[in-house]
Amino acid sequence: MKISRELQRDKLNTDGLTPIRLVVSWEGKRLRIGTGCLVKPEHWDAKTQLVQVRPGTAHSSINPLLTGASNAAGDAADMARRQQRLLPEAELRRAIEAALKPAAEELPAAAPATTQATDFESLYRRWMVEHINKPRGRSGKPLSQTAKAGFEATLQRFLGYEQARGRALRLEDMNLAFYQDFRRYLLEELDQSINTFGKHISRLKTFLGWAELDQNLPVHRQYRKFVAASQKGRVDALTEKELHQLAALDFGDPLVRTQLEGLRLEMGRPTGAAQGAEWTEAWLAHVELARDKFLQCCYTGLRISDANRAAWQHVRGNLVVLDDIAKSDVTVYIPFYDDDVFKPVALAERYEHRSLLDLLVPECYRCNEFLKVVQRLVGFTRFNLTTKIGRKTFVTLKLYQGVPARLIMQATGHQTEEAFNAYVGVDELRLVEEFMRKATRRRAA
Repeated sequence: MKISRELQRDKLNTDGLTPIRLVVSWEGKRLRIGTGCLVKPEHWDAKTQLVQVRPGTAHSSINPLLTGASNAAGDAADMARRQQRLLPEAELRRAIEAALKPAAEELPAAAPATTQATDFESLYRRWMVEHINKPRGRSGKPLSQTAKAGFEATLQRFLGYEQARGRALRLEDMNLAFYQDFRRYLLEELDQSINTFGKHISRLKTFLGWAELDQNLPVHRQYRKFVAASQKGRVDALTEKELHQLAALDFGDPLVRTQLEGLRLEMGRPTGAAQGAEWTEAWLAHVELARDKFLQCCYTGLRISDANRAAWQHVRGNLVVLDDIAKSDVTVYIPFYDDDVFKPVALAERYEHRSLLDLLVPECYRCNEFLKVVQRLVGFTRFNLTTKIGRKTFVTLKLYQGVPARLIMQATGHQTEEAFNAYVGVDELRLVEEFMRKATRRRAA
């Protein structure tokens, strides 16, 4: 789905205001719908497709409605995708109009600029609305829900610091002494990791830069010296043996089914007798689908959000070509053939024509939750099994197969080696074998 916002310049009114229209393209169809918002053309930012954030513009009242309408369209598409059905135009229109209802009922033609709050929380929340929801990259997509949750988590962490120190945060006081005290608070008092500290500082620096440059607020200059520290630790990924073990799991085996029934009891789930045979079969099928969805991430290196839209229409011979992947908006080229380790074709053929959207593997609702059952079933204890482990497994095992890192990056969408290296794990047994195989052998005396 592609969502854009545009000015209807041919409908400029006598007050010099132009209507803003939302344009949505999806599944070969296009919907143009008026937002009810009006803006002066000179106040429109064509790059972000939002009202310019500066005194005298109606950005504070219009931009939230525009981003809300775009998000509503995206949410409607996501819901239809999860339910494996096509999205009707009428349903999409209703979702957008519901999000725009305040525009039609409450929004004045030219809203006056409001007094800007300068306390830390109010200012940060304004920045969240104006920054994290603005379209990015070629696709114009906003940040993911996970990224938005990260910005909220950072706010809550600073509010906790504010409460712990018993004093309000002020932009002009955020100097190196504040930086060191917040570092001590996070690492020593809360026992958080250095990487968590680095993420909070990175978001804070972006926020302070916006406050200083875009809002002309007094910010202490030393914030530019804040260091978003990071530390590379062990990367969790399946070994080749563990991947084979997971793929070999036969959910039709009576022993496996008995084990699953036992796990259901341990987890406090209702027994099959209490729920009925049909419900039991559906639960077992969902556990198997979670395993297969995880295998898809291992075989393709896709994030779960991209794996949930990869379909047969994206297959081009021995490649899966997927445009506008999450976070980076680049096109990825994923190998689509079976070998001794990776079997994406055999996996996809099991589900061919079983999805309304013809996905390679159907979407799995609450996948990570059901992966906990799979993990208990196979007895993995080194780390928690999540779909993100699948992406790291792909990177790690492809490297052990001898595939150059640059080719793997074309499949994963990583654009820097630093970001790529964060996904490289270690198969210790395989590593020793490779060292020994390539070592110079000494001749016997």
